Amino acid sequence: MHDADRPLRAPETSAGRHRIALSCTVHVPQGVQDAVLLAFEQALQRAHLRAAPERAAHANPGATGETLSVYERGSFIADTLFNGTGLSLLTTRVGPLSMQAVVVLTTRTVNDLSRVIVSMVVGGEVAPEIAREVDAAIDDLVARGIVVEGPGWARAVDVPRESLGHPKTAREHGIRG
Repeated sequence: MHDADRPLRAPETSAGRHRIALSCTVHVPQGVQDAVLLAFEQALQRAHLRAAPERAAHANPGATGETLSVYERGSFIADTLFNGTGLSLLTTRVGPLSMQAVVVLTTRTVNDLSRVIVSMVVGGEVAPEIAREVDAAIDDLVARGIVVEGPGWARAVDVPRESLGHPKTAREHGIRG
């Protein structure tokens, strides 16, 4: 059941019921943008992602009017090994820690609000884990009295094309290889 005081949770959307790359778009007051970013960064760390500034090195966030942080986990080699050889059954026992994911966290000012996008540009296999942690962060922000509005969860390809959170734009800027 949807709580009207917060954006849709991932499982409440048709996209969230599938292992596809997801994005979450929220709007928050500009004065709490830093607290929201910190909450989302901590959520991504709980989902076993680490900061990957080298992925953002060639991106030009100024061209999109956004700020940019990139997080990743796993590697292409591990992902190929587990998925390509049938060893993915092993991950059901040890968890998806080796599965590859690249997540873009962007902010942009829109009509006196900060638009924050968490977008999985690589890594649909770990989407449920990342979505669970981001949803928990949103719940915590709302419990602290921070107004978090916006559409919530959708497919990553539904992010506006001009945003670095869109998978094609992320590829063009060298964020996802």
